[in-house]
Amino acid sequence: MCQPCYDMPMETNELNDDEMQIWNMWKGSFKRIFGRVVKDMSDQTGLSEGDFGILDRLAQSRDGQMRQQELADSMGWDKTRLSHHLTRMEKRGLVLRKPLDTERGVQVLITSAGHSALNETLPIVSKAIRTHFLNHLTDHDIESITKLAERTKL
Repeated sequence: MCQPCYDMPMETNELNDDEMQIWNMWKGSFKRIFGRVVKDMSDQTGLSEGDFGILDRLAQSRDGQMRQQELADSMGWDKTRLSHHLTRMEKRGLVLRKPLDTERGVQVLITSAGHSALNETLPIVSKAIRTHFLNHLTDHDIESITKLAERTKL
């Protein structure tokens, strides 16, 4: 496997075979684990990844509500995608939208049904993360992943 590339010139833009292999392994591993967690969650609760992300962000925000644009930004979604998704969630009673009184924009609120759905889902997601990821790691693996995540966060 490739050694850390600290001695490589900064202007090198191409990856060697070992570097490309480790990148593809990293991406593939993440996608498989994440996909299994999302599948377990969806199969057992009916919530999609997007539903969960929205409900989780709302539940963690001040008073269970966020401006729609702030929510879109936090999800990395454009305004149209979020609006369509929220329409579907409103029909299921998970969220409400209301215009802001003092300025332009829309406030998104989690409903009691949304809180209930999230509370039912959290243990399922936790179990899936443990089953598909954490149970496969040693303490040394966790330490290494933690160091890598800290070193590579932007």
